[in-house]
Amino acid sequence: MAERVRADVERRYPDHVTASPVSMKKPPVFFAVVLIIAGCGGNVGASPTASPAPALPAPVMIQIENSDQGRPQSGLATANLVYEYVAEGGIGRFSLVFFGPPSAAQQVGPVRSARTVTVKLAEIYKALLMYSGASTYLTSLLNSASFPSFDEDTAQGSLFRVGFRPAPHNLYTDGRGMASLSSRAALPPVAYQLWTRTSAVPAGGKPVTSFTTRVSASEQPEFTWQPMSGGFTRTEDTGLVKDPNTGAPLVIPAVIVQQVAVTTDPNVVDVNGSLGVDHAVTGSGPAQVFTEGREYMTTWTQPSSGPPQFGLAGGSLLPIAPGEVWIVLVPTGQPALVK
Repeated sequence: MAERVRADVERRYPDHVTASPVSMKKPPVFFAVVLIIAGCGGNVGASPTASPAPALPAPVMIQIENSDQGRPQSGLATANLVYEYVAEGGIGRFSLVFFGPPSAAQQVGPVRSARTVTVKLAEIYKALLMYSGASTYLTSLLNSASFPSFDEDTAQGSLFRVGFRPAPHNLYTDGRGMASLSSRAALPPVAYQLWTRTSAVPAGGKPVTSFTTRVSASEQPEFTWQPMSGGFTRTEDTGLVKDPNTGAPLVIPAVIVQQVAVTTDPNVVDVNGSLGVDHAVTGSGPAQVFTEGREYMTTWTQPSSGPPQFGLAGGSLLPIAPGEVWIVLVPTGQPALVK
C-alpha cells in the first residue's frame, strides 16, 4: 500500500521527491502522513489507527474566484485544503491552502482579491497569502498583518497574466511561483497539526448519496459520493467541475459544511456598491462532516491556530479521510441538504 501511495505522491508532486527543504520543494512530511493512508479501505466502526504528526511547513493560501467567467478553475484538486465562502453579491470565493506547492508547471487560478475572512484564515493558519488585490480597508489590514502577502505588483512574476482568458479572470500562479514566494518569505514550520487521519471508517454516521450546500441564494453546489473514486464530485449550475487540462472530475475525499455567523462588513464595498461579507470563523458551532460516503453531525471548535476540530456527541474528535479537505462556510441555521 505504501508503495502505491508513494507513486501517487510522485505523480501529483513530482518536484517534491528529492529537492531541498530550503526552497520548500521537498515533500512536506504532511503528504506522507496523509497520503500513506489515502488509498486504504476500512470497516465502519473499526478502531482508528492514528499516524504520528510531524511538523508542517508554513502553508501558501491563494484566493481563487468562483464566478461563471472564472470556470473551470485550475489547481483545485492539487490543494490540501479549500475554504469556500460567499463574497459580496452572492458570488462564491475559494481560499486554497497548500502545505507545499504542486508540480512546477501546475497552474492555479484565476487568482482574485482578498476578503475580510481571508485575513482571518491567513492569520489562523500562519500562511503566506497570494491574491490579486484588495480594498483600501483590507489593504490596511494586510499591511499590519502578521503574515506576508503578495499581489501582482509585489510577486515579481510569481503571479502572471495568461492569454486564454480576458481580464480580470486571467491572473494565475503555478507551482514554480508558489515555491519562489515561499523561499522569499522563509516562514518557519507551523506549530499546529492537522486532523487525525485513519484507515478505518469512523463509527456512526449515516450513509449519504449526495447533498447540496447553500453558500448563497445563487451559489448552491451539489456534492455526490463516488464509491469507486473514494470521494465526492462537485456540480455547479454550469455543470460538473472538471480539471481544464485533463477533463477529469474534481474528487474530494472529505467535505465539511461549517455553520458560522455571516454578517455584513460595512468597511468593504465592491465596484457595484455592494457591502462586503464577514464570517465568524472563531468560536464553535455545528458542522456536518461528509467522509467515506457518510454524514457525521459534529461541533466545530476553532483553536488559536490551525484547522478547526470536529467533535462528536460523545466528546471524541472525528478522524477525517486522508487527502484534500473542502470546508464550506455557510450561515448558521443553513446546514447542507442531504438527498
